[in-house]
Amino acid sequence: AALEQTLGAKLFDRSRRPPRLTPAGEIALARARAIVTQYDDIFDALSTARPYRGTFRLGAIPTALTNLLPAALMALRDREPGLTVNVTSELSGELVRLVEGRELDAAVIHRPEVIDPAFAWRDIASQRVVIVAPPDSAGETAEALFAAYPYIRFNRAAWVAPLIEGRFQALGIVPNTGAEIQSIEAIHIMVGLGFGVSVLPDVSLDSFIRMPLRILDFGTPPIHRTIGLLSRADMPKKNARGVVAEVFAKVAGEAVTGVARAMP
Repeated sequence: AALEQTLGAKLFDRSRRPPRLTPAGEIALARARAIVTQYDDIFDALSTARPYRGTFRLGAIPTALTNLLPAALMALRDREPGLTVNVTSELSGELVRLVEGRELDAAVIHRPEVIDPAFAWRDIASQRVVIVAPPDSAGETAEALFAAYPYIRFNRAAWVAPLIEGRFQALGIVPNTGAEIQSIEAIHIMVGLGFGVSVLPDVSLDSFIRMPLRILDFGTPPIHRTIGLLSRADMPKKNARGVVAEVFAKVAGEAVTGVARAMP
């Protein structure tokens, strides 16, 4: 109301619930975004001459929350202690919407099939998609495990779901779905308790989750999905984006190298 009085224009149509911007409000919003962008540009420009200071709004899919994200945030803290990262977790589709609407600066998501020219993309890691089975399970193939156990389905709205469903069809398996859950941690716990088996991007390298689970390839050859950093091409915090992408890619690369050395 104070802003409307100062500008001498009605910015919101309060006859609706929730209130909506008026044409004057849309003009004011566009100008306000430009002001905020210029302000952010000051921090980004100065980051080439001194340690970065500012806030970076980052989205992350659930499968990155428990392994890649914590390690990357620790590395970012060591490299850029003045950079504050605010994290939002959603599925890939919703994170794209938030980046497009400038509610997030960037997001770690499953690679889109088509990347609109309005966006910038950088690959971060290739994740194997695997079967997660109870520790005492005896089956050695997907066919045997899904014949013996119910299927704990990861949220079918996730962008990795078509990749999983395609492999089920290729293998001729029609799983008996016992539950559908979005939380990776909850799925790990249920599998560990023997409720069923699941198919997930491999986060078994996570140092924060110590579930005694069996991890098997989901058919032959193994299937993988690519995750990366999506942002608007015209975003103001390009230097910060570069640092975030570089650190995530480095952490992911180190994790893969560590696994290769640990394999017999």
